[in-house]
Amino acid sequence: MQVVVIDDEKNSIEYLTELLKKKDEFSLAAAFSDSREGLAYLLKNPCDLLFLDIDMPGINGMYIAEQISSLHPQTKICFVTAYNGYAAKAFELNAVDYLLKPYTEERFYKCLNKLKNTTAGQEVYQEISGQYEYNLDMICGYNDEDIVLIPAADIFYIEALQGVCMIHTRDHVFRGNKTLNFYEEKLKKNSFFRTHKCYLANLARADRFRPRINYTYDMYFKDISDVILVSRNKVKELKQYFN
Repeated sequence: MQVVVIDDEKNSIEYLTELLKKKDEFSLAAAFSDSREGLAYLLKNPCDLLFLDIDMPGINGMYIAEQISSLHPQTKICFVTAYNGYAAKAFELNAVDYLLKPYTEERFYKCLNKLKNTTAGQEVYQEISGQYEYNLDMICGYNDEDIVLIPAADIFYIEALQGVCMIHTRDHVFRGNKTLNFYEEKLKKNSFFRTHKCYLANLARADRFRPRINYTYDMYFKDISDVILVSRNKVKELKQYFN
């Protein structure tokens, strides 16, 4: 089985890979301490087994699990975490295996044996992720059949259009695979603001606002000609944000 490890703690990667070497049926394909590099690799290189830290800078492990379980449903995922809180309880309830740091050699091999015979479905990771708070500095976008990683800072706004989210950057429009509510929750610490039920805007990219006759506003951006609507019930909240 081809194994990939993503963990921002290099000592944790070294310990896990040393244990893997003792099992001939497992082969380390790649290991990453940068979650963004790890996800970029997995998008193009499916693996059989993924050991995945949860709380990492850039891209949270929960988001990676959702994306990979959707793209490569055959990949078995084991979370590696130092937090024995709600997440661990959620894993147990949903029959998802995990390793709680620090773990013993015996616990690791027990986990390997279990993973060889089980696979959790995509809906399981969505269920856990939906109840686990985290923030994203980068999200996945689809350009036809290609999947790209988009830094939050490069996004001007996200638009909900006929049930599909479209991610607007300076030069491209990508299709998202999550709801606008999801992006609002995960990007809120990156200056994103819900201006309307159909729009989530990056206020760091805003240029100016122009009032309309019905107490709504038009929002203009730097560097692009697009204009989006600020609904009347969001105007007061938006003014408070800038004040």
